[in-house]
Amino acid sequence: MVELKIPRAHSNDWYDNLANNLANNQAGYFYPWRSTIGEHNGEESFLALIRQHLTSKTRVLEVGCGHGELALLLANDCESIIAYDRVPQYIDLAQNNAKQHSNDTSNLTYLCRDAMNSDSVILPAQDNSIDMIIGRRAPLHWIADAKRVCKPGAVLIALCPMEEPIPAWSSKLPSRLHYENSGRHTGSGSIHQSVDNRLHQAGLMLDSGWGFDVPEVFASREALYNMITWGLPTQQVPPIEDIATKLDRIFDQYASSAGIELRHCRYLWRAFVN
Repeated sequence: MVELKIPRAHSNDWYDNLANNLANNQAGYFYPWRSTIGEHNGEESFLALIRQHLTSKTRVLEVGCGHGELALLLANDCESIIAYDRVPQYIDLAQNNAKQHSNDTSNLTYLCRDAMNSDSVILPAQDNSIDMIIGRRAPLHWIADAKRVCKPGAVLIALCPMEEPIPAWSSKLPSRLHYENSGRHTGSGSIHQSVDNRLHQAGLMLDSGWGFDVPEVFASREALYNMITWGLPTQQVPPIEDIATKLDRIFDQYASSAGIELRHCRYLWRAFVN
């Protein structure tokens, strides 16, 4: 039997596939498994850094907003926020969630926009209009147009998945379920170098960067199954019963008393626009 093609994780085809299966998989873009992440991780620090720079006069642009959770969280603490994503299903969810929110969200705008236009990048904001650009696990192409839309002194803050080791147990599973095919795996390239290169090409410089490497523990085979199958086309995902024996062996051989441990690696960085 011929293997079906697996979209490369976090490619446009991969995001489209995930969005098209919303009814079967999940309502929005988020990690659908249960796990325990170590303290002092990048996700917590990302929010803290944003709030350090956020004021009631700040005009924010969020890139790759997914179903809009972050923008909704920050809307009451800034002057305005524009949040965009290229996937229409996510923007529909974001707009519906905002309508149901108890607080006033009139300063929050969700846009369905692909900032990539042929070989150029055009962010959905006017020249010299933005005080802060943020991105959580978003692509980096937006950096190329940041200087145009930002006011002098604007801050750029992004949290990027960082390269991580492939666990030894990955090869114990069918090839389509190898860890490197999952949506959680971010590849082996240097995110630090990629950020530096893009900033320099845009006439910007890194101010600060922080790496986070903490444990993430999966306590059950169901949680591990949800992680390794996330983002795969529905027809590529075997029922958990078909691989239950392999998962049990993985837990027997590799798990600690708490469960299977992976590394939760993030790179948080900040730059300013002169």
